[in-house]
Amino acid sequence: ADYVSMDTFTSFAVAYGTETAPGKCTDKWPTGIVWKDEQNCLQDVNGTWGCWKCAPPRYIFDARVGMSFFVFLWNNALNIAVGQCVLAGAVGAWFFIPNQEKGSAPCIWPALRNALRYHLGSLAFGSFIVAAIQFV
Repeated sequence: ADYVSMDTFTSFAVAYGTETAPGKCTDKWPTGIVWKDEQNCLQDVNGTWGCWKCAPPRYIFDARVGMSFFVFLWNNALNIAVGQCVLAGAVGAWFFIPNQEKGSAPCIWPALRNALRYHLGSLAFGSFIVAAIQFV
């Protein structure tokens, strides 16, 4: 909210700047944009009307970008962990099924149910640790 000025400016040159000097909206990198708000022009104490306003740049790198990236890493690690747990459970169930029942007894759905019902907390916590290490 404090990245760009919330004031109104009298001209485009004051807000955006000139070829030699930056304006009030473009004095930091990444530069903001300037727009004309014709419905909400404000009059200052000198009686001049200001219709030009600043808008933040399209991309601002702040804490939200870092949080989104961390959530991406955590989600990715959790998906991999759930997949590995389901695969290990299905292989374990298949291995201990008698030979005459192999191919007809379900293995994947019980493994998925067990992973989500009994192991999701451990998988999420382990994924959090992996994501935290990857983030650093």
